[in-house]
Amino acid sequence: MSRPATAMILDAGFASLPLQQAVKAAGFTTLVCSGKAQDAGMKFADIAHVQNYADADAVLAVAREQKIAAILPGVTDVSYLTGSRVAAELGLTGFDTPDVSDTLFLKDRFRAWAELKGYPIPQAVNEPEAAGDLPFPLLVKPIDAYSGIGITLVREPGALPQAVELARGASRNGHCVIETFCEGALYSHSAFIRGGEIVCEFFVDEYCTVYPWQVNSSSLSLTLAKAMRDRVSECMQTLVRELQLVDGLLHTQFIANEDDFWLIELTRRCPGDLYSRLIELSTGEDYSAGFVAPFIGRETAFSARRPAHQRAIARHTISSDAESHFVGYRFAPLAARIIETVPLKLPGDPLLPAPRDRAGLVFAEFEDFAELARLTPQLKNYFSFKMI
Repeated sequence: MSRPATAMILDAGFASLPLQQAVKAAGFTTLVCSGKAQDAGMKFADIAHVQNYADADAVLAVAREQKIAAILPGVTDVSYLTGSRVAAELGLTGFDTPDVSDTLFLKDRFRAWAELKGYPIPQAVNEPEAAGDLPFPLLVKPIDAYSGIGITLVREPGALPQAVELARGASRNGHCVIETFCEGALYSHSAFIRGGEIVCEFFVDEYCTVYPWQVNSSSLSLTLAKAMRDRVSECMQTLVRELQLVDGLLHTQFIANEDDFWLIELTRRCPGDLYSRLIELSTGEDYSAGFVAPFIGRETAFSARRPAHQRAIARHTISSDAESHFVGYRFAPLAARIIETVPLKLPGDPLLPAPRDRAGLVFAEFEDFAELARLTPQLKNYFSFKMI
């Protein structure tokens, strides 16, 4: 009996497990690439290949050797950028061209393209010498890092050189972007594209309460007005058409106040920290199956353009603002039911400060949406960990 077709997944972190599960459920053999043999996805895969997937040439060689039928990204930007190059070489589906991918994923390229097209973005420059006309405070970011690593809020000109050095040091390419700081609340918009049209979308309230540039608490949005949702959705639909994005997911972080919004980060890979599970628990939609479908040539259906918010679910990532060693979880009394926990450390394991590490994830269900809205920003006070 011949082996089922092989799908290569470029990511083996714990947050990629739902994607691998969806690929297996579709009948594929899973081949997972990661430079870390101990990653959770390597243990679950049918075939585990220890390979740093940032090396596109090496991944291409493995893909040819294994005669893969599909390739998928995980929850990292690098996984998508490498995947787009390998898919282009092999004629596989699901990815934008490498040029379009670079435009979306590299912060300096996206800022330049979006400014030219008139999209709502912060004002930005690439060199500190050009920052003189920007109003303080400023955010300095690596063009290609993740989880808020290397970001600094700069309030006066004297602090700019050090922030630039930090951002460049966190960038694989040694480059940064300097942009104006936009005041407002943080949200995400997760949209599924089919045939050039957004056919399903979700809005999520996001909070950064441990490390200022990394989300650690979230829920399906209860705070964003419908009029603002419509404006963001229309904006993203225009972007989909102008860049001629292929079928898949377009995930965007944006900042909004009562009057305006600004696009902050765009990506086409799956968001991390089990964002998919938050959507599935809150709405009943199979987010993971919807994500993997274009890469493996399958069709998926969604219940509505904006599926109903059915359950009052919050997601919290347990992390620390100081280096320590993990002992166990500490849950304070809370008017919510803990429905799932995902442990990421064993007792005695070292725990680095956020955003470089986390101890686990918790999903909790509240009695009503009012309590969900009130308590989600405070979850770090209820879900923490013992340390030594």
